[in-house]
Amino acid sequence: MSNYNLVVTLGFGSLLAFFLFFVFYKVIRWGGKMSALATAALMLLIYVPLSVTHWVGIDVFAIHFAFFMMIPYGLGIITGVHEERRLIEGEEIKRGMHWAPGIIIVFFILLATVDSFIISSATGGLDTGLAKILLPKAASDDIGSNISSQFTGAVSNDLQNKEKNFDTYVLQLQKQRERGWRVSGGWDRSPMLNTSTNFNLIVKDRSGNAISDADVTAEFRRTSDMSYDQLFKLVETDKDNNAGKYSVPVSLPLKGCWSMKILVTKGEDIHEIKGQTEVSYINDGKLVTPECAEGEPDVEQKRLR
Repeated sequence: MSNYNLVVTLGFGSLLAFFLFFVFYKVIRWGGKMSALATAALMLLIYVPLSVTHWVGIDVFAIHFAFFMMIPYGLGIITGVHEERRLIEGEEIKRGMHWAPGIIIVFFILLATVDSFIISSATGGLDTGLAKILLPKAASDDIGSNISSQFTGAVSNDLQNKEKNFDTYVLQLQKQRERGWRVSGGWDRSPMLNTSTNFNLIVKDRSGNAISDADVTAEFRRTSDMSYDQLFKLVETDKDNNAGKYSVPVSLPLKGCWSMKILVTKGEDIHEIKGQTEVSYINDGKLVTPECAEGEPDVEQKRLR
């Protein structure tokens, strides 16, 4: 189901619910309440197995479930009132459906369409042509060829929403501060767009002794579009002199601000650093270096150039 547009699946399912209800109500001649119950049960039997085997997310499941249940429920109420009036008046009601239920039905159809559009835009982003019409022009040109309207997902260390890992994270942070490792270094030169530049780090302990044979990684993240995120493994250099130096050539595909996460692991000891770096570019023969906005400090916050 994830391969289909949300508007299509929700619209087709809603029409199927309408169709099944009127088959039960008009063809089989069941009462309104029984038709509503049968329609809801059948929709659940169809949708739940499909949603489990083609899971997209709880938000997509919730909107389908809500509308597939509301449609037979609303139709059951409308036809039930119609049947009660017929019993009270003792004859068939020749007048069509009252305008008030019709407005309710139209309202829910519009609500389903709008909600589907919002969820589709959040999960897959707007169509390029539609984005140019609806979205404002970018304040800067360091975001790539097009504005991304896609939700990039929760941040990886959003530990407030991961209660099971929070205590472990706090303990690790406390041990890191007590350990007192020092990580320094940066770029050989100012990083340029699509240009390989060495990224170097020097790792020392509290006493200033070099830390060798460690596993050092640097992850460069693009906040606007996580598809550009890149992970690099640094290789220890000058190993014979036990200098604790690590290096890797890095080429980043977009200009502007990148966030970083550096992990130094040796045995069971883990040292984490977060930071930011700016990728420069040439515009009309001039070097342009967009400035990063200041982020909130977390573990250790550094700006590397």
